[in-house]
Amino acid sequence: MTKYTYAQLEQLWIQAGGPRSVAPIAAAIAEAESGGESTATNPTDNNGTQTSWGLWQISDGTHGQPVPNILSPAVNAAQAVAKWKAEGNSFAPAWGTYDSGAYRAFLSNSTPPDPNVPAPASLTSAPGSSSGGADNPDTCLIGAGEGGVFGIGAASVCFFHKSQARALVGGLMLTAAGLIALPAVILLGAAGFRKAAPGATAAIETLAPVPGYGMAIRAAQAGRATRAAK
Repeated sequence: MTKYTYAQLEQLWIQAGGPRSVAPIAAAIAEAESGGESTATNPTDNNGTQTSWGLWQISDGTHGQPVPNILSPAVNAAQAVAKWKAEGNSFAPAWGTYDSGAYRAFLSNSTPPDPNVPAPASLTSAPGSSSGGADNPDTCLIGAGEGGVFGIGAASVCFFHKSQARALVGGLMLTAAGLIALPAVILLGAAGFRKAAPGATAAIETLAPVPGYGMAIRAAQAGRATRAAK
């Protein structure tokens, strides 16, 4: 779990495409909803009919995660901004802490956003789902979401994961290593062939006629000729 300050929550909202003008309210709602805890979940929300997830307690009305990596602060903030836009640029009635006024206990219009937003220390996801974070192999590098294309961990629809990037880089490195080693293999093969050549010549030389072999053949031929004359 990573606990975010009020100023960091403002910055998360702005980075996700939310208007700076309402960032103080958005941060106050996140404080009221989750206490700024990135992995906060409420499995009994709405009288037990749904689970709400993360900093802004995002839910789709079921107990499943509304999008992959919902506990990633960047993804959660992006979904909060999308929810705000879906309500006609309004926090009501999407958040109960806004409707009830509970968010006002945390509201501070004089706190500037903190640009130093920490990466989450760890993330907890539902079984079979992916967690976010820059060090996670399922982190999205290229993806799309509400408001356009996002960077690391901020996409609700991912096209290219970190694990795929690692595999691509590894494959390219192996291919490059093979191309570099190929000339050396060819040179070693050529050197080995030259070393083997003298032995092959010697083997061929053993097939040359043995001295005296021709004389033996001629003597045999002379004997046959003498017998034929008789």
